[in-house]
Amino acid sequence: MTKSYIVGVREVHVRFFSVPADDETHAKELVRQRAEGVVDLEFEEYSNEMATDTWSVEEAQNGHNQPEPAK
Repeated sequence: MTKSYIVGVREVHVRFFSVPADDETHAKELVRQRAEGVVDLEFEEYSNEMATDTWSVEEAQNGHNQPEPAK
């Protein structure tokens, strides 16, 4: 008998910020600190899929196709 499984595939996304800075190193530091003047552009872009050993797998319960919400 075939069962249903929910597989959580880990992905990496890149989030973009705008910041006034003296140079690239300074810009990175300001964003790391989420300093004043850092603006989250609310845009992210897919980068890559992580290795399968980071994925989660669980058997779907009661025919549900959606994972249970985290508690």
